[in-house]
Amino acid sequence: MEENKELKKEIDSIISIIEDKKGQDIKVFDMKGRSPFFDYSILCTGSSTRNIEAIANDIKKSSENIRSIEGLEECNWVLIDSGDIIISIFSKDAREYYQLDAFYEGVNQEGSII
Repeated sequence: MEENKELKKEIDSIISIIEDKKGQDIKVFDMKGRSPFFDYSILCTGSSTRNIEAIANDIKKSSENIRSIEGLEECNWVLIDSGDIIISIFSKDAREYYQLDAFYEGVNQEGSII
């Protein structure tokens, strides 16, 4: 139970950072029992490469659990591995191209978005 509270607190903190940096279309997918690698996936869209980089850097500064960050060079799709939480920060075009929203909704039959 305590782990769930900590995860929820971390998710809330990440969402707050994204909102503060004007990230758009934020979605959180509960993947517990559906993925052996992570429990939650957070998707959002940045308005520009600078905006995507700012969101990623603020998440990096605020979290002690960051294992790796990929994609900061191009800032088209930045993927942050925070252990039980995976954060994807997309450009508008990349989000439409990769269609992870549809993938997660398909994996998560109930469409459970928290």
